[in-house]
Amino acid sequence: MTNKATALFLAATLSINALPALADQHNEAVDWDQLPAETRETLAPAEKRWDKLKPHQQHKLLRRAQDKNFKNRAERWKQLSPEERKRIVKARERFKDMPPEKRKELRKRWENMTDEEKREAKKKRLKKHEKGDKGKKHKDKKQDKKD
Repeated sequence: MTNKATALFLAATLSINALPALADQHNEAVDWDQLPAETRETLAPAEKRWDKLKPHQQHKLLRRAQDKNFKNRAERWKQLSPEERKRIVKARERFKDMPPEKRKELRKRWENMTDEEKREAKKKRLKKHEKGDKGKKHKDKKQDKKD
């Protein structure tokens, strides 16, 4: 065997032997209390459900926590009211429950929109939900009067 072939064989053997170690990387859960304070702060919205997450989900969140955009989104999430959070969670659930073709179609429409069209769509959705909340409050007041 030539030196080049030997080196290639050795590299392939080492790579194959390293695969199980890489696969095992995310099999162990991460203890919330062992996370650095800054990471815990960034991931604060997930704290209550942290122990219920699978190890690979924990590791995925930890990788994302290093991303500046993720930190900005986490900060915005913290600033939302509980009602806004519930609305967003319900919207995500509705999206997940859609058939894959419908989700793909919606994503494509969104990606093809200009920034201005996206802002207008967001405003329209927000107004729609505000009206829904007012209607609900009005119904609640009627119910209170009946009681």
